[in-house]
Amino acid sequence: MVDHPDKYDYSRAKVPGPLTQEMEAKKLEKKRAQKAQRKQREQAQREERQRWEQEQGEKQRFAALSDREKRALAAEQRLAAQRQDAGTTLANISRCWHCGESLLGRIPFHYLDFSFCSTACLQTHRRARAGHT
Repeated sequence: MVDHPDKYDYSRAKVPGPLTQEMEAKKLEKKRAQKAQRKQREQAQREERQRWEQEQGEKQRFAALSDREKRALAAEQRLAAQRQDAGTTLANISRCWHCGESLLGRIPFHYLDFSFCSTACLQTHRRARAGHT
């Protein structure tokens, strides 16, 4: 089209205009911006996945503890909370006594000295406790 502008009817053939250096530069810049956005999005997804995996690991470790260990951990957390009133970390979060789910931002269900994330966890714990006595 650049070499023979009058040879064909380019508008009827619906052929777009010739690429100029300016248009190529804009396309290249746009691709670079999209690539940077994609990398940033992937990095954010990776970080979110790592936080989720860390929370799941913490949840499984807590659920695997015996009742005695859970009580000891709760007591340690209360002592640590009394010593410092600032900041909440994953290690200092109250958790469901049965499944280990974080109770942060939730209204827990209480039964005696235990806290649960749902009524299902509470009922399961009560049944298991009734079976032990």
